[in-house]
Amino acid sequence: MPEQARSVVSVAKTAGLATVDTDGRPVVAPVPIVDDGSGQPITVLSNLTTHTERARRDSRAAMSIADRLLLQGELVAVPGLQQLELQPRFVALHPTLTRQVESLDYSWFGLRVERVRWTDDDGDEHWLRPEDLFGAEPDPLADLTAADIDDVADRLDDNLLLIFRSLGGRWLARSAELVHIDRYGVVAVVDEPGRRNRGRVPFPQRLDDSAELHAALGALVRAARSSPIARGADERP
Repeated sequence: MPEQARSVVSVAKTAGLATVDTDGRPVVAPVPIVDDGSGQPITVLSNLTTHTERARRDSRAAMSIADRLLLQGELVAVPGLQQLELQPRFVALHPTLTRQVESLDYSWFGLRVERVRWTDDDGDEHWLRPEDLFGAEPDPLADLTAADIDDVADRLDDNLLLIFRSLGGRWLARSAELVHIDRYGVVAVVDEPGRRNRGRVPFPQRLDDSAELHAALGALVRAARSSPIARGADERP
């Protein structure tokens, strides 16, 4: 879970930022963010926004990222040297904000994380320690888009169903829809008689680079095709 949470931060472009109003109630608005390289989200805010005004009056804040990760802590000013280091990465993610990040009318803030809540694939919530988040390594496949997933599904074609039948223990599966790929394997929504739910088939080994994905998928296809289930289908009259 810490690795999944860290991966979400590493590729996120926006977050819902909540700051504290004068009456103690939270006020939420979307803000641009960038990962500082350790898991701390950084944002750049106009000095004229009420978010900036509230943050300077009461530093307590929270960020919601990708509807699965909630970070609570304090908004703190980002040192000038760190701003210079992060500026190319921030501009690459937010090219329309190039002028703003160089303007004195905008301020850099980082969320000093004190509490972490992660929501897993089943909707269950888990509280993590901040040090677990910062100590985790981002998944190299975390930036795969929905289009990338669809492209892999198209290339696998009928092999995806065979993979889940022969390697995923879903022998009666009638269809499989690829929904997620991470460094550990592939996840699909599998249709079987009487049920439809997610299943996972792991890669032979953990991937440490996105360039390893093609070979890992090939290994799954070869293993599935050489399985007893596949051989049995080939031997039927």
